[in-house]
Amino acid sequence: MYVYSTHDETRVAKATRGCWDGRHNPDLGGPMRIRLSWRAPVAAVLALGLAGTPVTGAAAALPERSATLSAYARDGYLPRLLPGSVSPTSRQMTVPRTDPLAHDASGVRLFNWQGVLYDHPVVQADWGLDNLNAYQVTGDRFFLDRAIAQARRNLDRKVESRGAWWYSYPFDLPRCTGLVLQAPWYSAMAQGELLSLFVRLYEVTGDATWRTAADRTFLSLTLEPQLGVPWVSWTDADGYLWLEEYPDSPGVRGERVLNGMIYAFYGVYDYWRITRDSRAVSLMDGTATTVRRYVPAILRVPQWASRYSVGCARSYPSYHQVHTQQMLSLHQLTHAGVFAAYADVLRADYPYPPVDGIVWFGPGSHVAYQFDAAGRIVAQKSINLIRFSTATADQRVRVTGRGVYYRMANGVFAGMFVAEDAANRWLAGKFVQHTYAPTRLLTVEPGTYTGYAYDSRWQVVGSKTVTFPRTSGAPMGASAWVNGRLSYQVTAGTYLGYWLPAAPGLVLGDAPPLP
Repeated sequence: MYVYSTHDETRVAKATRGCWDGRHNPDLGGPMRIRLSWRAPVAAVLALGLAGTPVTGAAAALPERSATLSAYARDGYLPRLLPGSVSPTSRQMTVPRTDPLAHDASGVRLFNWQGVLYDHPVVQADWGLDNLNAYQVTGDRFFLDRAIAQARRNLDRKVESRGAWWYSYPFDLPRCTGLVLQAPWYSAMAQGELLSLFVRLYEVTGDATWRTAADRTFLSLTLEPQLGVPWVSWTDADGYLWLEEYPDSPGVRGERVLNGMIYAFYGVYDYWRITRDSRAVSLMDGTATTVRRYVPAILRVPQWASRYSVGCARSYPSYHQVHTQQMLSLHQLTHAGVFAAYADVLRADYPYPPVDGIVWFGPGSHVAYQFDAAGRIVAQKSINLIRFSTATADQRVRVTGRGVYYRMANGVFAGMFVAEDAANRWLAGKFVQHTYAPTRLLTVEPGTYTGYAYDSRWQVVGSKTVTFPRTSGAPMGASAWVNGRLSYQVTAGTYLGYWLPAAPGLVLGDAPPLP
């Protein structure tokens, strides 16, 4: 059983922003092959047009000093521009003017590793992006200057190799695979996050320094592995591309970390936004293809939290939430429904635990349990109700080897777990919503279905029952658990303004088969 804590919530929040630190790192101690299939987006046929887009700016003038990556699997996914100049790393947020974590006199954030403070490229990139977001929200130059300080520190520390710029980790790091990454070592996650910071600083300031930094940093992600020099991208034995968070050198292999690769993807996306570089299209296609292949077959753990990486196959509930949100981001950035479907599968496998809501108990018998770490029952209590009753829950979790349970915070079952049962015990309100941009197709097969309208407190204020004599379809803008049932929000047509509880006959047309 996994019991969520506020410490874990902090880890999720920091991991979602891309920050790597000792509290949420789980271990511490030729031609491209294009395969157009049912998995590829319809717009893949446009790839020929995008691939012909010329490279402009400083990147076009870079000398060819090493072979670029080649011969990796590509399904044909294309990047889609978010509205305006929005980035996957941009958000409406502010940060405190006083940095609560370790930093030096110039405001550059540092990383405490075994009692020694170090520069850390991901920590600094993440803090830079946070401050850049704060500047764009507030207009306060203080935050822009602090973002620039993080970026300049990494430019001051950069290593030049094969025409590219690289940003090292200056401490040794043991991995759960038995590998010890020896300083200096390099990471695609660091290269990608700094790439995002450089691109966005260039957009905000117009300073060509940041465009040059972006060009040289992007180049690092395109290069073939080469012994004796930095590298971060490689192709595994099955022909799939990895933007590797933990490269193993000497040798050409890596741990194949899911979240780190997708953060690197965000950096490549940011670079593509300002350049339309066809190499960026190739890298994003290859990365998305790898995710499509590995998430359902290797990294997903049915009815439990997903694995951190291929090489370190441990499950971490906090990283599971990061993976789930990253699948939604890939859907938004590629318009490929397969990634939204993966997000839904991961959500069902292991729900986001913290909740603050009321559980309704219907008339009848109810049993609450206490479990050990293996999911074995160590205590239980039962009651029989003659009318509806309520109590507060503070967690909605999957118990090892069992279903989804609510942890009760008060009442006769305080501190114990009761099984979710939409007909007899349900959490009132809306939880774990997934919003889909673009909308997805909900196929409605012949039959009768009832949709529900809710007020701001998620109490039913209306319903609509319709019989469909033939197959129909409707756009779906979101899904969530509403009053204990998975429900779909329809955004046009007969059920506009209603939520349809999931039922046989309601089919998501873009959901792929899982192994």
